[in-house]
Amino acid sequence: MIELNRRTFLKGAGASGATCALASLLPGSLAALENKQLKGMGKDIASICEMCSTRCPISARVIEGKNVFITGNKAAKSFGGKVCARGGAGHSLLYDPQRIVQPLKRVGERGEGKWAEISWDEAYQLIAENLNKIKKEHGPEAVAFSSKSGSQEKHLFHLATAFGSPNTFTHASTCPGGYEIAAKAIFGTKVKRDLSNSKYIINFGHNLYEGINMSETRGMMAAQMDKGAKLVVFEPRFSVVADKADEWYAIRPGTDVAVALALCHVLIEDNLYDKAFVARYVEGFDAFAAEVKAYTP
Repeated sequence: MIELNRRTFLKGAGASGATCALASLLPGSLAALENKQLKGMGKDIASICEMCSTRCPISARVIEGKNVFITGNKAAKSFGGKVCARGGAGHSLLYDPQRIVQPLKRVGERGEGKWAEISWDEAYQLIAENLNKIKKEHGPEAVAFSSKSGSQEKHLFHLATAFGSPNTFTHASTCPGGYEIAAKAIFGTKVKRDLSNSKYIINFGHNLYEGINMSETRGMMAAQMDKGAKLVVFEPRFSVVADKADEWYAIRPGTDVAVALALCHVLIEDNLYDKAFVARYVEGFDAFAAEVKAYTP
């Protein structure tokens, strides 16, 4: 075991600092390619945030073509003219010194961290050659195409279709996709959550108070602060929304569905549900009631 003293601590700190300095000058990164001091007057340009799939309206302060600050768009009344912390950090993501803006090719062994800059044409050629090789040897289904959600994601789907692969996934695959599919299957359309007029809100880890849809965040804040709505949160982590809840239950990771089915079990077994509504609008209720009998709290 290493003995930690002042000398070894300072040596370790120096090595860490050198590592960070080298990382910031990774070939193809903004730190290696550009170091420009901005001068002159700034102007505000209306845009949309791309830090999540909600696309909140924003106002971007721009100096010499560079975004230096982001605020909410005051003309967007339903969003309160605000932006969340994640959205406000958008310019930091765009101009992060370690952001890769030039194609890189590995020139050492995997894990060595040795890279060389190549041209875009070289990068496209390498990608095409390797994709075609995999397709020839293993079939197009062996390739998965992935991207962040955004205005350009449809191009990814077109590319995958042309290549012959059914394997595409984006942020929507693991975030809004599930409830949108369920909503269309049950209601025939998307669901619009009316949080501002809610009296009792059950939240399964949807952390609106740390960074996402500002209109829904404002709605939930108004319901809690102005109308006395009760907020109950089921989530393993003590997040900001858990901190602001009336009740927080630290469930085990991955047990959200089990908790939801247990709630349904209690509602049905204790006759707490709206029987008239179920009789008029719901199909397959008896089968569902039989299914949730096993999911006791």
